[in-house]
Amino acid sequence: MAKTRHSESEGNARNLRKKRNAFPLHRLPPDVLSSILSQLPFKEAVQTSVVSRNWRHLWRYYPELILTREMMLGSSATGDHPASNAATFIGRVNSIVGQLSSVSATLNKFVVKFPLLLSDSDHIDRWVSLSAASRARCIVLDLSPKFSTERNARYSFPLHLFSGSCVKSLCLGYVSLKLPPSLRGFTNLKKLSLHMVSITGDLQDLLPECNVLEWLTLTDCSLHPYLIIRQPLQRLWYLRVLRCRLQKLELQAPNLTEFEFTNYPVPFVLGDCLKMSMASIILLSPLHAFGYVCTELPNALPHVQDRLYISLKIRTETREFVKGSSVFTNLRHLNLKVDIVGCPQTGTGVLQLACLLELAPLLEELELHMYYRETPMYNCNLDETTAPSLHKRLRAVHMTGFYGIRGQIELARHILRSTVALERLIVDPKVRVPRGLLPHQFNDSPFSGVGRVLARRFLATRDFPDTVITIL
Repeated sequence: MAKTRHSESEGNARNLRKKRNAFPLHRLPPDVLSSILSQLPFKEAVQTSVVSRNWRHLWRYYPELILTREMMLGSSATGDHPASNAATFIGRVNSIVGQLSSVSATLNKFVVKFPLLLSDSDHIDRWVSLSAASRARCIVLDLSPKFSTERNARYSFPLHLFSGSCVKSLCLGYVSLKLPPSLRGFTNLKKLSLHMVSITGDLQDLLPECNVLEWLTLTDCSLHPYLIIRQPLQRLWYLRVLRCRLQKLELQAPNLTEFEFTNYPVPFVLGDCLKMSMASIILLSPLHAFGYVCTELPNALPHVQDRLYISLKIRTETREFVKGSSVFTNLRHLNLKVDIVGCPQTGTGVLQLACLLELAPLLEELELHMYYRETPMYNCNLDETTAPSLHKRLRAVHMTGFYGIRGQIELARHILRSTVALERLIVDPKVRVPRGLLPHQFNDSPFSGVGRVLARRFLATRDFPDTVITIL
């Protein structure tokens, strides 16, 4: 009996020593706890609350709050009951936000992604207030509807809560912004992304104070048609403006390296962007836009170096245009996506694309992806009376959507005749533009077959022995 009591006493002593030597994780400083928990996914950080009574609230020190449909609803979310899903999402988010608000949480990142309405403003206000009070550096509030055709009233984002704050990245989707002239700038903001945002006021009142802004994205936004920022954005290196129905874009960004612009053909000025490496221009105009490409783009983007992507529509019929004096001084790779409309027996409009070789004297690679929307008709009476200007640097050309209409054949032969260093020409009769841009049940097999035959006839290797011609 005495031996049993002694062994129990020793066991209790060992347990007591273990408790005394146990690592008191919950007593660590909040910044250390935040660093440790950040190594776990959010769900696993929350699951630590069931390990011990002392760990019940450790998850509150998690540095990121990611509230998305997948995170909050998981597999229970269905598209058949959007109102029920929204109510469940709001309830669960309110529970989390309520617990965090009680401990004055500090967050590095705050994300809410769920399609919500103006009628949910009371809940959203509470969440946004938490993000401001927690001094979150990265804030994402994306309330975009599932389908872009939906047009519900937008939540009004309280921009004044963050004025002059420590926010470094602000991404907003499907909200409204009111920019008063007296708004203080975001002096620490490096990234601003706005998607489907209705903007009242002038961005000129916000952006000039963003002295360290590096990334600016505006997609499908409703804003003043003249986007003019007069004060230089010295740190800006990435700019994307898509489908904002602008009539003019003007800003000074001397260190801009990447630029994407989807709009109707309008004037734009970016200043002397000597470091521009990539630009993408998608022209929405249903009209013949080649004159704009040859005059406005070299003037606006003279220094683009590595890659220029242009999507436009041209007509086969001749359209006179005055070629500007500016050129793409350093451009090495040109990628064109061209919708061709008009009579297939007239080729001058397509042949005009050859002018781009004169506008890019250092061009080395040319990709030309064509899509002819009409039923092809064939006319083999080619016009080769014009003597081409010689291009000394072009080494490779890749043409797709080659149906063999007159303008395509004339253009291919013009390129072969005008280049002294061309090593390879690849001709692919199949249309290679994104499927989303093609009609339903698109089938170009009959036309591509004819294009292949005509390519072999008019682009024979024996006529151009210095170039490897591959017809797919």
